[in-house]
Order: sequence, then structure tokens, then C-alpha cells
Amino acid sequence: MWYLLQLEWKKFKYFRTFKVMAILYVILLPLILIVAKAFFAKVDAPIDFINIKTVQSFPEIWGYLAYIGNWLTFFFLGFMGVLSVTTEFANKTLRQNIINGITRNQFFLSKILLILSISTIATLYYALVGFGFGFIYTDNLYLTKILKGTSQIFHYFLMCNGYMIFGFFIGVLLRRTGLALFLYLVYVIFLENVIRYAVHGNIVFNNSINFYPLNAIEDLTPVPIAKIINQMTKENDFSFLLSKTEATVTTLIYMAIFIFIAYQRIKKSDL
Repeated sequence: MWYLLQLEWKKFKYFRTFKVMAILYVILLPLILIVAKAFFAKVDAPIDFINIKTVQSFPEIWGYLAYIGNWLTFFFLGFMGVLSVTTEFANKTLRQNIINGITRNQFFLSKILLILSISTIATLYYALVGFGFGFIYTDNLYLTKILKGTSQIFHYFLMCNGYMIFGFFIGVLLRRTGLALFLYLVYVIFLENVIRYAVHGNIVFNNSINFYPLNAIEDLTPVPIAKIINQMTKENDFSFLLSKTEATVTTLIYMAIFIFIAYQRIKKSDL
């Protein structure tokens, strides 16, 4: 497996787009939190749902930082998932790897290992930023306050994998970079919501509206104030969000489906 990861690193270490996206992720994750706090602190109208003084301290830091990371992951890491495979088809490196003795199974495994590695690094950085802000801005530090909310780290890791695997899945199906990136963006931003509300607004309206792939991934790290809205909607027997358990299980199921279909596509397609 280490050999396969080294092979992936050799392919992409000089790929400028990967470098730019990685650098932007690193810079923007803490920067957006700082800018957002400064902006909302200057808003004249009272903000009932947000305690501005706590967004950079334990335990609230984990939820707000994860929500920011959700948007960055959707864009930067999701794009990496798409590009990790479409560039192989565009540059014909997949065919060359097969000629040089790499099996299709090994190629597929190398992509999954790449996704897991990038997701792990992104999650470790999220944890580092979270602990950094928390220790700097939290008053009266004690262990239970520090550790409260750290379960979000696992959900963040799963969220990173979810976006990247979905992007990889789209890339395997379409192969062409521009078309795959376009469909990825359209589906995440627009198409899934249209399908959800077309089906559930006209046919059946219940909590099944939440069990769509990208919605489940998003519900792993929702904006913290959404929990208040969800509590209100529960009073009318409708959940605005999936529970953490529901979002986790649903995301894992969709990830398994995407991986299986992508594997079959690579295994049987003409390279």
C-alpha cells in the first residue's frame, strides 16, 4: 500500500492545481472564522442564535469550524476527488500504469488510499486549528470543556471522505475533467435539492427528504444554529436535520455504493 501511495504522490506532487487547492484550504479554514467573527461582532442588530464571544472557544469552536470546513471541503477536496481520476484519463497515465504492470485493482486501491490520506491530513489540520483557537480564546479551561465536542473530529473525517469519494465517483463515470467538475457542482449546489423538493413536495413529505447522499454528508457538520431550528421543527413531527447516527450510517452506505460502482466501472471499462 505504501508503494501505491508513493506512486500517487509522484503523479500529483507537481500538479499545480492540487497545490493551489491545498494551500487555499489551509489558509481559508482559520481565516474565514476570524473574518466571520469580526464581521458579526460589528453588526448592529442583535444576533439571537449566535454568541459571538464563544465561536472561537471550546466547545463551540468545533461546530463552527466544521461548518466552515464543510464548504471548503465540498469545493477544494471534492474537486481533488474529481481531478484525481479525470487527469489519469486525460493524460493517459492510467493506460500507461496498466502497461507497466499495475493492475486495475491496484490502481483503484491507490485512489482510495489517496482519498483517505488527504481526508486524514485535512482532518488533522481541522483538529489542530480547533485546539489552537480553543486554547487561545477559552476562559477557565478544564478537561471536560476541552473534550466536549471533539467527536466532531470523526464526523469531519467522514465528511471529507464523503465529498472526495462522490467527486471520484463522478470523475470515474464521466472521465472528462470539465464535464465531471460541472456535474459535481451542479448536483451538490442545485440538482439534489431540486430532486428532493420535487419528489417530496409533490409526492410524499416526510423525513425521507433528508436521506439523500449530499444532504447526509452536509448533516455530519451542520451550522450549529441549525440545531435550534431542528428542535423547533421536531415539535411538528418533522426533523430539519438527520441525527449524527443517521447521517453517519447514511453517508457510509452511500460511500460504499459509490465505491462499488466506481470499481465496477474501472474494472470493466475500456481504458
